Amino acid sequence: MNVDQKEENVLTPSPIDRGSFTQQATRVEIFSEGRYRAFVQDLECMWRWEIHRDGDFVQEGCSLSESSSREAVGHVVSFYQHRDRGDVSRADAQY
Repeated sequence: MNVDQKEENVLTPSPIDRGSFTQQATRVEIFSEGRYRAFVQDLECMWRWEIHRDGDFVQEGCSLSESSSREAVGHVVSFYQHRDRGDVSRADAQY
């Protein structure tokens, strides 16, 4: 797992309108492995994270700290990687 912290100021648009706070916070890359990259933003009241696969937005979430963001991203990316390898069927992935 590569946890380099590269700053990125250009935000990748997602299907969800995130409002004006995205222009105020700097994204920090916390994960980059294979097809997946993840970024966090410190919003002062919470940490917002988002995951990208092959450069496309996949999922976002919020956590109370940077460390809990890293943990959440690790779990979500692990799920997607297992699914990519065929360890999890798409039917199992539906909630």
